[in-house]
Amino acid sequence: MITGIVEPVTILKNARIGYKNLLVGASDASASKAITPNTYERYVSGSGTTTIKFQLATSSTVDFIALAAHTFGTHNSGGTSVGIKYATSIGGALTTLETRAITTDDAFMILFDDIAVAEIALTFGAVSGLEIGVVSCGKSLEMERMIYGGHSPIDLSAKTEYQSTTSDTGNFLGRTITRQGIQSGYSWSNLSPVWYRSHFQPFVESATTTPFFLRWRPDAYEATVYGYTTNDISPSNMGGGSGLMSVNFNVRGYA
Repeated sequence: MITGIVEPVTILKNARIGYKNLLVGASDASASKAITPNTYERYVSGSGTTTIKFQLATSSTVDFIALAAHTFGTHNSGGTSVGIKYATSIGGALTTLETRAITTDDAFMILFDDIAVAEIALTFGAVSGLEIGVVSCGKSLEMERMIYGGHSPIDLSAKTEYQSTTSDTGNFLGRTITRQGIQSGYSWSNLSPVWYRSHFQPFVESATTTPFFLRWRPDAYEATVYGYTTNDISPSNMGGGSGLMSVNFNVRGYA
């Protein structure tokens, strides 16, 4: 649920990818763990109402804030209400972008029209021990084309490895989950070669080492993945003299 969006929002059907995290510091030293790309190190809250501020190196134009590997949905019974705010200068007055009632621990990516930001803040009330693994803010990559039919939404696409045990006579004795996450494929066609080289290739180069946020259908679904590619990303020329390109890759995500 979203309330109180301050900036006008123009959300298109094209996927948005957040891979350039401009956050460089935090008001609480322990919260600096949340601006690294790994999901293992986490900020852990104290008790009561908390405001955490994250700073950019310099005031920059941004259009997304995203979180992953958090426990806002399950830490409190019924979820947690989070105020997502920004300031145009370090230590300046905070303006609320959204107040969001978070009822799951899924990654999420809020999108808004361009604003100049020097600092963002998260405000929430929680009992001790709420965790935040990743916080990201920056300028997203908007894909040139939509994703069409045949796509498997990643929030519905589990990737689970099991170890099953059976008896000599075939009786089922139990199953252990050895690894779990989510995984899906993303595919685009009719990408102009100039757009690909200018806008998509920088993401390709970043994705070789760094996870990213991807919201596949912003106009209709909240579904967002924080994940990483499972293979190199290489485009194909579609032929016909147009120079248009297609590209596809798999993403495995934290769940």
